Amino acid sequence: MLQSRPDMSIPEKDRGPSQPEEFLRLYRQMETLLKEMRQGVERDWQRAQDTVADLIRTQTAAGMAPAFFSRKRPWEANAQLAAMIENGILDHAAFPQKMPHILSFYRRLLTSLDREPTSILEIGVKGGGSAAMWKGLFPSASVVGLDIKLRRWLTRQPSEDGVVYLAGDQTDSARLGEIAAKYGPFDLVIDDGSHVTDHVAGTLRCLLPHVRPGGIYVIEDTHSSLRKPGATRSNEQYGEDIWPDFVVGVFERLRRGVLVPASPGAKLAAAVSGMIADLVVSAQVMAIRKAEALE
Repeated sequence: MLQSRPDMSIPEKDRGPSQPEEFLRLYRQMETLLKEMRQGVERDWQRAQDTVADLIRTQTAAGMAPAFFSRKRPWEANAQLAAMIENGILDHAAFPQKMPHILSFYRRLLTSLDREPTSILEIGVKGGGSAAMWKGLFPSASVVGLDIKLRRWLTRQPSEDGVVYLAGDQTDSARLGEIAAKYGPFDLVIDDGSHVTDHVAGTLRCLLPHVRPGGIYVIEDTHSSLRKPGATRSNEQYGEDIWPDFVVGVFERLRRGVLVPASPGAKLAAAVSGMIADLVVSAQVMAIRKAEALE
């Protein structure tokens, strides 16, 4: 005689959706829930990243400022910090992006000032490391940092380091004019932006009039236009190398020689040389000291 088997069927309450429409509805609910969970995790992770970046930027600037004029690589005094930077454990963008020889140039330059700067503008702040360093060096100064695309942790206002961070393109002369009108005139302007020749030249024409007499205008990475196509990481084109002719043109004006505006560099020199009292040229960087009065 055959014996009946126990009922092994799944209870009604534990069964899955029996209709395709019900299955799709549950699937969409699950997809929405997972999306919300993922967004929440991403928000928490970004907040943590931003907090660490703020801490790195402010503490590094505070630590570097006292040592800025006495050591070539101030952060090397801390072996653990230097190792974390070297190994890429910490976000490099939050640290000052100046090479040691550039920092040495700034030390020589800033010690020659007649008085401490009270207003500073830096173009191209990346993660804010160097802008925070200027604020650490000159805490009573108004420091403005401009970048075409601000890192996320720099968009929170007020900033942790006391710097005013603004989004803007250095090729936008109207935007530069607005900033100069609100925050200038400046004792120190630093162009560490795109390094594209036309951009740098246009920014110089626009902002040099907004530098106080005796103030300094710095152009970094003047060697960029020497890089050949394909030789850079991003394969960028920096344009014509105008700086040799610019330097010669300014020199001729300072020694009351003959200006021959035959090249873009010489033309730029002719346009701004009347505002220049001194020109300091070093490896990959140069500084203009604004004349006391236009000649």
